[in-house]
Parts: sequence; C-alpha cells; structure tokens
Amino acid sequence: MHCLPPTLSELPRALRLLAVNRGFPRGGYLYRPAQRMETVFVVRSGWIKIGSYKTEGAEVVYDTAGPGDFCGNLKYLGGAGCFQEFARTLTPVEAWAFNLTGLKRLMASEPALHDWLSRLMVRRWAGTEQRMFRIAALPPVDRLTALLADFGEQRVAARSFLTQSDMASLTGLSRQTVARLLHAM
Repeated sequence: MHCLPPTLSELPRALRLLAVNRGFPRGGYLYRPAQRMETVFVVRSGWIKIGSYKTEGAEVVYDTAGPGDFCGNLKYLGGAGCFQEFARTLTPVEAWAFNLTGLKRLMASEPALHDWLSRLMVRRWAGTEQRMFRIAALPPVDRLTALLADFGEQRVAARSFLTQSDMASLTGLSRQTVARLLHAM
C-alpha cells in the first residue's frame, strides 16, 4: 500500500517551489482537531496515525500514513463543517508541507499537479476501502496480520510504535483480542 515518496526533483515543478521540509519528533502532532488547517503534508520518512476523538475523549485511530502518503486538510474539496482529524507521529517523521492556498491555486492551472495529488488521494481512498474489506471479511488473526504487513520492512517495529488500542481501532477488534493474538504470533 505505502510506497516510497518521490524525490523533490520528481515533484511537479510548480509544486517544488511550495515544498517546505518539516521534521516532527515521535509523539508530535502535525495537526489537531479544530486547528485551522492550512497545510497538506506528504510523508517522506516515518509513520503517522490519523484519527479523531470519541465524545468522551478517547482517541480513535482510523488510518496510518507512511512514506509516500499524504494527510492534511481535505476540506479544500468543499466539505462543510469543522475539520476534526488529528495526525500524530508514531515515529520521527520527515514530511513536505504544502500551503493550502498555494496548492489550490496551482491545482487550477497545473494538470501535472492535479494528476499527482489525485493519485495520492485515490491511493489513500483505496487503502481505506481495503481496511474496511478486511474488517468485514477476514478472521481476526488475518486482519491483524494484514495490518502489520502494511508496514512492510517495519512490520516488527510496528508492534512497538502502534499501541494495542491503535491496532484494535484499525482492525475492528477489541484491545483484548489484539493482545491475545499478538501473544500467539
């Protein structure tokens, strides 16, 4: 699912001028709910968990972003309401940050940029559908195995940076079931 991010020279030329390299420590936030979001991020290295909060305040993780993936303000597509997503690093992260206003301006005039961003969005959408399919169709152990496989070479490391609650949210299992399955693996 995740792939290597392009190098700066592989980005559409107009986008290279907007790219700002940003580093985030493990456990840091790229953004939080209700924060005014004016940035879209493309992960160069490291892993991010994406989610929101239940009404009682508990964290719910519904996606991850790794090298080559993006996250940020999707409200630019015209959605109403408040942007309620958070993105928090699971590992140290290097990402390109793109100003939303500049990105929107370029999207209108640069077909290559439109294609590039569309591919990133469709890849994230496909990953979400794949995760939903797993939850609906696979036995619990296969859901957890597939989630860990999403981290590729960092599969073993994922067990140290994803909490059991994170894994439960991402697989539709209880934290107790995740603990039992991890112990058996």
